[in-house]
Amino acid sequence: MTVEFLIYALGGGHGHARRGLLLQQHLALRGVVSSVLLRPESDRYFPADFGPRHYALSLDDPELVPLLRNPPLRLVVDTFPQGWRGEIDSRFSACFEKTYWIARYVRSIQAAPPGFGRILSPYPEGMDEWDSRLVNAISTGYLVDSSHWRLSGAGRCFAVFDPEGRCSGRLLSAFARAARMAGLKFAYRRRLFRLLDAAKLLVVGAGYNTFYELLALAMDVRFLPVRKRHDDQFRRVGLFDLGLKHLDQLLPWLDAPRLGAIDCPMTDWSAVAQALEV
Repeated sequence: MTVEFLIYALGGGHGHARRGLLLQQHLALRGVVSSVLLRPESDRYFPADFGPRHYALSLDDPELVPLLRNPPLRLVVDTFPQGWRGEIDSRFSACFEKTYWIARYVRSIQAAPPGFGRILSPYPEGMDEWDSRLVNAISTGYLVDSSHWRLSGAGRCFAVFDPEGRCSGRLLSAFARAARMAGLKFAYRRRLFRLLDAAKLLVVGAGYNTFYELLALAMDVRFLPVRKRHDDQFRRVGLFDLGLKHLDQLLPWLDAPRLGAIDCPMTDWSAVAQALEV
């Protein structure tokens, strides 16, 4: 088995792993084998196997020595062009014949860094999150897959999805009270292992994958963005005006007719294949 790509998908959240594994899956469907480099446990919700996975916190991990001694021909780096821990330098990049950067928005990056042969913008044309479009970037649509969500917009329920358990008891009481006033049932979930019917959905957090995957499902959704070091969730939510800024906005939203579908172009895999030259 010849591995052609190494996909660097290290990062603090599960979104990096999801993008890396989604890319690996679609490369495999084209007969191209790739290895994905992941933070330990970041892929625990992704059991499907489409190729080798390697686990580390940085490229300095001794476990990676056999892999990097004879690396694949091509390198794909997700989000952090210098690496999650800043460990990707010109010497490392020179080990590969071709290099690619998946340019998800990062607040500390102001311009495309040198050293990458191709830049993939994981946004539709004209809808990216950067202040100014990255020069020569190839738009691929949102690099997401919503098929894992167990959600339905049916029923008469206001649901709060809080995967990191950030909501206080006082806040949850306010949510439940607003649901009663709107004539809705209330549900609070930290995990979605079973189907949830939610006419209105409030999500605590607005990471790239969570945000665009839910838009693709056409849920009537609002978000409570969370401050992160690299990712600007407030900026992302603001682009679509889907943030819940204070509790006074909650009841009018719950009483309002269901939100119509938002234009959310999904992945253009032909554009991805063209950008990666496969």
